[in-house]
Amino acid sequence: MSAQTGITVVKRFTYRGDANEEFSNTYWLSGTVPSDATAWRALFDALVLQEKTCYHSGVSVIRGYGYADNDGHKTGDTGTVSPSVWTVDMTVAPNTPVAGTAVFAGGDVQASGDQAGWVRWKTDRRTDPGGKAIYLRKYFHGVILQTLPNQDEIKAALVTSYGAFGAKLSDGTFIDGRKVTAAGHDDTLLSHGASVYVTTRTLKRRGKRPGS
Repeated sequence: MSAQTGITVVKRFTYRGDANEEFSNTYWLSGTVPSDATAWRALFDALVLQEKTCYHSGVSVIRGYGYADNDGHKTGDTGTVSPSVWTVDMTVAPNTPVAGTAVFAGGDVQASGDQAGWVRWKTDRRTDPGGKAIYLRKYFHGVILQTLPNQDEIKAALVTSYGAFGAKLSDGTFIDGRKVTAAGHDDTLLSHGASVYVTTRTLKRRGKRPGS
């Protein structure tokens, strides 16, 4: 067992007529594993408070999972995957789903479901061989685009929110001074960045091809 704090935030939104499409992001964080359910919930709520700025209100946080060790979650791991030790279902009272807070303005365009933006953190690690910088990256659906003819660009205010989220998880001001890292690592973060242009990230439900 390799003790490390991991937390997954599951989101739901409508995609190709299915109102229950889901995507998630898992964060491995520095600091000790939360001691009890109250501490896990405080960490989850603090993370959601920051993350919800990265998508519009058509996306809602519906579940969370906490992990106390990283066995089976690290790159190259085989064998048993350590299960979650804490869960929350935001659709069950007294909880309630948490909607994204990115705001539409006149002329803004909602991206399609497969489209996404990203936040990344540059670590001090490098590939071997190759010597290329290793980044941690999180993708978010629920993107707002700029108006024509700049519809490939993410709304500037949303890019700013991405940047603020990247800073919060790397500058030591997040709850308990935690910083984002990778499973099995205690990364030193050199910088953070955010996508200006929209990209794609495949979702589970893509529907059947229409008949010929």
